[in-house]
Amino acid sequence: MVIRSRLLGWLLFSVLILPAAVSGCRQKAPARIKVVATTSLISSVVSAVGGERVAVTTLAPPGFCPGHFDIQPSALVAANEARLILNHGWEGWFAKLKDQLRNPGARIVTLKTAGNWMIPDVHRQAVGEILQLLIEIDPDDSLVYQRNAARYLQEIDSVGRQIKAQFAGRNLPRVLAAEHQAPFLVWLGFRVVGTYGRAEDWTAQELSRLARVIVDSGVGLIVDNLQSGPDAGLELARAAGIGHVTLSNFPLEGSYFQTLSDNTRRLAEVIR
Repeated sequence: MVIRSRLLGWLLFSVLILPAAVSGCRQKAPARIKVVATTSLISSVVSAVGGERVAVTTLAPPGFCPGHFDIQPSALVAANEARLILNHGWEGWFAKLKDQLRNPGARIVTLKTAGNWMIPDVHRQAVGEILQLLIEIDPDDSLVYQRNAARYLQEIDSVGRQIKAQFAGRNLPRVLAAEHQAPFLVWLGFRVVGTYGRAEDWTAQELSRLARVIVDSGVGLIVDNLQSGPDAGLELARAAGIGHVTLSNFPLEGSYFQTLSDNTRRLAEVIR
């Protein structure tokens, strides 16, 4: 009976007291560094390099033009809690956000990486710049950031080679493209013979110019940009009897590689 009582006592100690004592000895996970990014281009890199050490908030929805974004109250709340706020430099609304900011401890950085970040070579440059910023903010975890960046860079290189290989040596059509998609198409090997801006800014004169480019240059494909007008060139393509496709210039759902893959797949399907 005594043995049984002692056994029951030990079981109760093991179940109720011991776990609490052990958990009390464990070190709490360090608080994640709060980072605010104006676009999903920036946040995709921050998430990849920072991993579990960062908590990233993206201000501009990736499916809309970030240059014409209206600041939401939630954006100001996130910025006021952030240690690091990153922008490209061309967001017209960012100055207004800075004016309303009440966060003297935040480091605000306009990134120097220029060009189309959907291009793997440019994306690589952004990784290096953001890696350095995270190390400066959190030097204790520098090795973690360096390892994450190295893995990410390897994947960028691998995916980039695979994508370019899909179009290498092919007889690609001449392209009329939204201006924001032109650099990516050139990187893939397409010959872009003309570009255009937002459809809402088109005039009769601009439409006439685009029609001449299509005929005179033998355009076989029109490529629209999701964020600046997904169907801007659709009617022109139909009238000319040529291909049309819409690509995204920003990672959707925060996934750079998935969006890159989707863009490539859409292009490959339309030029079969």
